[in-house]
Amino acid sequence: MTIPDMDHDTLQAHNRQWWETNPMTYDWEHTIPHQPGTPEFYAAVDERFIRSHAHFGHPDYPAEPVFNRQLNYAARRGQRVLEIGCGMGATAATMAQQGLDVAAIDLTSMAVRMTRRRFDALGLKGNIIQADAEKLPFADASFDLVWSWGVIHVTADMAQAVREIYRVVKPGGEIKIMVYHRHAMRNWMNAGLVRGILKGEFLRYSYNDILRHETDGYFARHLTIEEMREYFSDFENIRIELTDNATHIPGSAFVNRYLVGRIIPHSLQRRFGNWFMGRFGWFIYLEANRPLQNPKR
Repeated sequence: MTIPDMDHDTLQAHNRQWWETNPMTYDWEHTIPHQPGTPEFYAAVDERFIRSHAHFGHPDYPAEPVFNRQLNYAARRGQRVLEIGCGMGATAATMAQQGLDVAAIDLTSMAVRMTRRRFDALGLKGNIIQADAEKLPFADASFDLVWSWGVIHVTADMAQAVREIYRVVKPGGEIKIMVYHRHAMRNWMNAGLVRGILKGEFLRYSYNDILRHETDGYFARHLTIEEMREYFSDFENIRIELTDNATHIPGSAFVNRYLVGRIIPHSLQRRFGNWFMGRFGWFIYLEANRPLQNPKR
């Protein structure tokens, strides 16, 4: 789980610059033709983001809202929620539409600008600000829920980000966090087999070094379940599961189109996909609560 050998502030500056230049639009092939900030742009981004996580969070989308299985909007109406890493604002906007009192931060001005524009276009209220997850600009015990999807593993000091999450969530409040999983099939195939062995990169680099450059971001940590539990050890009622972006199952698109999709029923494909991702998934999803009393050290 190595990170670039540089001081904290320099590393975080590189982080910010990388994400300003490469905003999280899920447009890996650069095929979105629409001007950023237009309704067509948001629709194209949402199609990529929402559909890719539908199997885990909202399999009946659009009949149910984004991450409905994890967020239970009806039970949370009126609660204060913080999203760390709002990206283009899809989840934050859905939270606001479902009646939550939303605050959202992002390290980059681009993401904040796009999320504010989305809120304005939809007539939504929310506190959308540029801020660092390691220095959250909120009072202690401000939020009933903190949500972060694929963000805090790319900050310079993840332990500090976790401490800040602990500080701003209310005692008894809940956190829901996703980070990257080290022992994912995707990593073994892409970083280990293809790059490490077939391309010979193990002759020059360690597996950790290959892995941290295998995905988006200036760098990215890939954590084990045990490391994740250690980061969040001050919380209680920790629940962890593995999942994935369905498009990252090796060969899934080709196999599904030309073989599996033609002979195996969709319901059986879904069952296999859930089994596969629950054991070899690329995402570690954690839910936990801040204790009513601070842990004794």
